[in-house]
Amino acid sequence: MSRARLLTVVGVLLMLTSCLLPCLTIVNGMTLPDQDPTPEAIQQQDADALAFEQRFEVVAWIAAALAILGLAAFIYAWKHRRRSTNLLRQ
Repeated sequence: MSRARLLTVVGVLLMLTSCLLPCLTIVNGMTLPDQDPTPEAIQQQDADALAFEQRFEVVAWIAAALAILGLAAFIYAWKHRRRSTNLLRQ
């Protein structure tokens, strides 16, 4: 497998991972609220919500970095791909 093809695959996988990472974080953070919460339960829910927001922010930054790396790998591979179709026609 050529380097350009490998970088194309890696770039696409990194971009897909950057899209799925925040989605999986949201799904893992979903909970139903209590029907009749006590003040302690409300404080716990607020603390959990704040922790989830902080965790999601970190995941969003990681996803952005993965998307940038994937796009850079894809662009590099696209610029350095072999011109095999042109060589076969000559």
